[in-house]
Amino acid sequence: MHLRIFTILRKNISPPETLKAIFGIAWAQADGFIKSRLVLTLVLVFCGSILAAISPIALKLLIDGLTGGDIHNAVYSPAFLILIYLLSLWIYRSLSEFRKKIFSAADQRLNRNLSRQLFKHVMQLPMTFHLNRETGALSQTLINGLAGYSIILQHIIFSILPTILEILMIGIILSSLYPAKFLIILCISIICYIGVFAISVARITTPSRQVAQAQTEAYASLTDSILNTETIKYFNGESRVHDRFDKILSVTERKWACFYSLQMINGLWVTIIFTLSLGTSMVLATRQVMQGQMTVGDFILIHTYMLQIISPLETLGFAFRDMAQGISFTEKMIDLLTQKKEPSQIMSPLEPISGKGKLRFDRVNFSYVKGIPVLKDISFTIEPGKILAIVGVSGSGKSTVSRLLFRLFDPDEGNILINERPISEIPLAQLRSYIAVVPQDSILFNDTIAYNIGFGEPNCDLQEIEQVARLAHIHQRIVAMPNGYQTMVGERGIKLSGGEKQRISIARAILKKPQIIIFDEATSSLDTKTEQHILDKLITQLKGTTTLVIAHRLSTVIHADEILVLDQGSVIERGTHADLIKRNEVYASLWHTPQKNSSFLRKQEK
Repeated sequence: MHLRIFTILRKNISPPETLKAIFGIAWAQADGFIKSRLVLTLVLVFCGSILAAISPIALKLLIDGLTGGDIHNAVYSPAFLILIYLLSLWIYRSLSEFRKKIFSAADQRLNRNLSRQLFKHVMQLPMTFHLNRETGALSQTLINGLAGYSIILQHIIFSILPTILEILMIGIILSSLYPAKFLIILCISIICYIGVFAISVARITTPSRQVAQAQTEAYASLTDSILNTETIKYFNGESRVHDRFDKILSVTERKWACFYSLQMINGLWVTIIFTLSLGTSMVLATRQVMQGQMTVGDFILIHTYMLQIISPLETLGFAFRDMAQGISFTEKMIDLLTQKKEPSQIMSPLEPISGKGKLRFDRVNFSYVKGIPVLKDISFTIEPGKILAIVGVSGSGKSTVSRLLFRLFDPDEGNILINERPISEIPLAQLRSYIAVVPQDSILFNDTIAYNIGFGEPNCDLQEIEQVARLAHIHQRIVAMPNGYQTMVGERGIKLSGGEKQRISIARAILKKPQIIIFDEATSSLDTKTEQHILDKLITQLKGTTTLVIAHRLSTVIHADEILVLDQGSVIERGTHADLIKRNEVYASLWHTPQKNSSFLRKQEK
């Protein structure tokens, strides 16, 4: 069942709106397993509340029998009343344990369903979101949100519903057996509790949000530092990042201190109300006993009921207070769920696109920031099986072309077509199945080499993985490692060199057998000899595959059927390598510059 997105919820959402959203999301994620166990839990809550309200009556009858002087002629024997009282308590406590067990199964399944849906939603968010997010902040937002869910649902099941049912049952018994004054005391106590906790919830909402925000910022800083450990060590920056993290933690500490101070004030007011309520009822009941209007058993029953009500009322108030914290923890997660997914995530799959991978950019314009164009009126066509290269200085817009092709972003103007079908009309999963990319920054999963190579083709076997590894000139290096293809590469592939990561990335792309393959600075971390060896193999292997090469180093594009030269987002030259060298313009200048540098170095060596 899909997660309903509550688009009305934004930064200044109110707790009732958040609570409504929480229940809506929880219900959307509740399958038959969860619903059946929640219903059973509610039944157990109802039965337990009835037993909790009735069991003190057996205690009252027992005490009246013992203090009335005619115990042998009593309607119920002491043994029977003791048995009923103890049996009621035993059943009540047993039901409570069963309730916890049954609810925990539903809670864990709901947590699993919700976590899965949250992860799926985050993965389907557009690249614009991921470019601005902080990994640690996002992780802590999800952790806080799930913790908030647990707080809210558990308090509803274990605190709010049982307490309300017990109050109703006890109120009915008090009103039917005793003077109205005891019911009035109870009602006044309830009103006072409600007032105190309403004020507490109102006062604690803002500090709760501040605590959630402070924790998120702390974990964002922690994650950012861990991900950049290598850079920190290069610049001897351990003390600086430590001080930055400690400064954020000090803010978090102050926010928590404020939060707990408000909790303490609330607790003191609750204690005053508890003492006054219990004291008033005890004084009144004592006078009734002394005047012969009530028995000792009645006194014990009223005292038990007041304790039994006032204590849960405190629990109820604390539950609402904790729920305010839980709501604050879930607000950022719900705001995250309001983020729109990538376009056409919900489109139905089309029939397979006919053709062999013809790619066409038609007058494409694009800006990351409005008013600052990155690509200007870009047009080109790559016929099936041909190689087109895009070159230019850094910042000319080369890599943006591949991002637009994958629909990480959409062009401001113009069309991109595969086999003459606009990519905006193709579902993203289907579009991306036709294309493979070897990026300049080859990020790997913290898993085995085999997993990373086979990631793009889940059903491949080890033989296929080894075959593409040979084409990427990495097989011999892998088998020389102690664990071969089962070698763990570390987080983001940190245990491998830049060249090894790029070759694994090349192997992964080839294994996908795409219609179109993009090499985005794919050999920038390789030496010239290895680069040429790999390129020779790739040209042979990828014959018939439409290839787009984005390069800064021109040695990788000399075999291209056409070369585009970009400058500040515009195509300023196009042609084959030989044609562009003959023109002796920008491309020729880029080509000859490294050649001059090489000649200078050779002279220096001599």
